[in-house]
Amino acid sequence: MGSTSRHAQGLPCGKLLSTSTPARLRAPAMSEPVLSLCIPTFNRSRYLHSLLESLATQMAGFPYAYEIVVSDNASTDDTPQVLARHSGNLPLRCIRQSENIGCFANVQFVMMQAAGKYVVYLSDDDCVLGEPLAEALADMEAHPEVAVTYAPWLLYDLVDQKSQGQFYSVPHDLYIEQGAQATFLDHILRHQIFPEIHIARADVLHRLMPRINEHAFYAFTQAADYLAQGAVMIRQQPFYVSMTRYFADEQRSQAGNQEVEYAWDRYRGGLEYMMARAGQTLAAEERAGFHLRIQHLIAVRMSVAIRLRYHHQRDPIDTYTIAMRLKGMGYEHLLPVPLNILASRATLHFLLQDPVLNHNVNRLLCVGPVDTHTAAYLRAHSSKPVAFTEKPPQLDALNNTLVFLSDRAEGAMPTAAGLQDHQAQVVRERDLCDRFGLVAA
Repeated sequence: MGSTSRHAQGLPCGKLLSTSTPARLRAPAMSEPVLSLCIPTFNRSRYLHSLLESLATQMAGFPYAYEIVVSDNASTDDTPQVLARHSGNLPLRCIRQSENIGCFANVQFVMMQAAGKYVVYLSDDDCVLGEPLAEALADMEAHPEVAVTYAPWLLYDLVDQKSQGQFYSVPHDLYIEQGAQATFLDHILRHQIFPEIHIARADVLHRLMPRINEHAFYAFTQAADYLAQGAVMIRQQPFYVSMTRYFADEQRSQAGNQEVEYAWDRYRGGLEYMMARAGQTLAAEERAGFHLRIQHLIAVRMSVAIRLRYHHQRDPIDTYTIAMRLKGMGYEHLLPVPLNILASRATLHFLLQDPVLNHNVNRLLCVGPVDTHTAAYLRAHSSKPVAFTEKPPQLDALNNTLVFLSDRAEGAMPTAAGLQDHQAQVVRERDLCDRFGLVAA
């Protein structure tokens, strides 16, 4: 089903929130934008078209003048045509890069082009909800000391047309006074808040010139920077919807989803940045307590990363290494998959993929008893032919062969010199198990 018919049914946001706008939210005629919705895009015209259709519905009768600023990162698809098609019914301001400047740079660029008093980042494959967004703006108008307002976001499967809950929650609206960094960090850790979706006051945004740094998660560092400039609000009600699945016939890559699998050290860096912003206001005991709480949050995120990596069949050695780090931190109980299973997968992956073991070999020979599960895994994942034998064969049969020698194999292997002459490699079960902390069967 195409995006037009989806939105004819009121989706992606129609089932999440009524698109009708109460009389109190109907806008008078205005010209200068109060709000800038900033959308970076690159070669996703299909998603962009669907988003703009959604905005035409969600922003109908919006009580504040707004603009939609799109930065096209030199797309090679029909993005310009899609934007032209929607220019008549939406307050679009389109900027086209002459060359691709990179994802992060395009995000940062489009945010700085906002002409409105308030700025919202909007991904080209998500959407906003008009009424909650207007209510959040009204709160900021009533509290001019607030530099930024954060809110959780809803998760929605557009293919199955089902809500999937929301990302984090708070018990009520939170207000953090300017400079109260320890209080802010406490809320972040207590409620596991990821301050990504937000409305920023444009003048503060332009003073801060926020950027994305690889060593500390941008959402934490930027939140701490905003709090240094003014108060911060964290709303209970979402105004943003993240689409977990969009089109049934197309899989898309989402940077945020991928980041969960590897960015825990970056999360730690961002939280430590927030603690640094607190400066000398933290007593030694309080700082030590925050360190322990940060460690726990990072352990939880590492556990999520392991679950996703195992599900998506990422590199088993990397996943095992992350699990060992979690164990070393004292959080083995958070492992979503038993460590011995992760170690077994890593062991077999190492046997099949290690470039040193597999140099100049064109087949794998397992000598001695091998359990059925291991044999099935080797056959399914090896790029080379796999054979099994109970006893070591003659040397002439081992040319360019990687031999996996079971501890229960009977008979002696040829000498090391002879194996080298035939470009054969031998890996002993006990050595491989020791390498990954397993007890050989």
